[in-house]
Amino acid sequence: MTVLPIGKNIFEVGAVHADRELFDSLMPTPHGTTYNAYLVVGSEKTALIDAVDPLKTRVLLKNLSEAGVERIDYLITLHTEQDHSGSNDAVLKRYPMAQVVGNKTVRDMLETHLHFDASRVKVVEEGDQIDLGDKKLTFLMIPFAHWPDNTMVWVEEDRILFSSDLFGSHYSTDKAFATSSAEQRTAAKAYYAEIMMPFRGQIAKHTARTRALNPRLIAPAHGPVWYDPDMILSRYERWTGDGVKKLVTLPYISMHDSTRTMVERLAVKLSAQGLSIICRDLGSTPQSLSLETGHFIMDLVDAAAVILATPTVLGGPHPNMAYAALVANAVRPKTRFMALVGSYGWATQVEKVMAGLTSNLKAERLNTVLAKGLPSDADIEQLDALALDLSSRIKALPNLID
Repeated sequence: MTVLPIGKNIFEVGAVHADRELFDSLMPTPHGTTYNAYLVVGSEKTALIDAVDPLKTRVLLKNLSEAGVERIDYLITLHTEQDHSGSNDAVLKRYPMAQVVGNKTVRDMLETHLHFDASRVKVVEEGDQIDLGDKKLTFLMIPFAHWPDNTMVWVEEDRILFSSDLFGSHYSTDKAFATSSAEQRTAAKAYYAEIMMPFRGQIAKHTARTRALNPRLIAPAHGPVWYDPDMILSRYERWTGDGVKKLVTLPYISMHDSTRTMVERLAVKLSAQGLSIICRDLGSTPQSLSLETGHFIMDLVDAAAVILATPTVLGGPHPNMAYAALVANAVRPKTRFMALVGSYGWATQVEKVMAGLTSNLKAERLNTVLAKGLPSDADIEQLDALALDLSSRIKALPNLID
């Protein structure tokens, strides 16, 4: 990424990481990501909002050189994670006059995570301002978007909101501004699902606050700048709201086709009832677990129901299903209904184990269907009954969305 102007004397100087395939050793990033750093040049002072991942330190320093930056007065850390602060030391080595700025939690976490001298951090609180001359930076606290330390910076003169991780996307591009492409919208939804959804209540409040600010631009820490803020705000309002789609997501794993047979039967019966069904095979290839679990978590943003389908392995669920269940449990979706189906050879504790793995999910639990071996006619009848029961419950929901 080169130096990209996004406003009057405001530039994106961060780095693209186009070939990054996995984030936090968890989240598939098929479009890579960016580590955004924003240079705000006032008539009297200059601020750098966030640094970059340590892997891209040279890119940041090169961009600052190309921008002709000889002095940085403030190095502002909006969020402590290393992809935003890991190159702070390198920036301070080149610009030793810079004052590190962050809220109290940022200060404490910089000390914990990077062993940075906390006494060097100028602590700011809600509503505090830094005066750059013809621009003032106002600090707005947005805890748990997605860490307790996240902060936004508002530049009233330019009506630009630097939103930290909020409203971001793992989408690498050498352009400054977002487009309305389906790829970019999908990347933003996946990012919300795995980073913001666990804190849906807080995110809804932060989104409403952002809407009230009426920013001209939203500049997040990852992905392109939103030149039309409504593109992302309207989606966050929908994702954080209570509405769900007539959608059933059905992650499954099958070893000898017994569970697959049950999944196929459910998919046919649910589709016949006018519901949308997405089946996610967690074991078709060695890469399926991480990729399909990522897709499954994105389904949960607005799915009305989830059906987990697993064979029994050593008395419990298949490890792939256990992993998917743990991740789903962590992101706390608004899914209304949940069911478990599967198969076993001679004995099973699947239902008990899965109940523990999904204890955070507040969805109503429907009847479990477990087949001993290949599903019998009686098992098929139970699946059909489950499909009818689930479809009637979903259709009766208020606030269904398209």
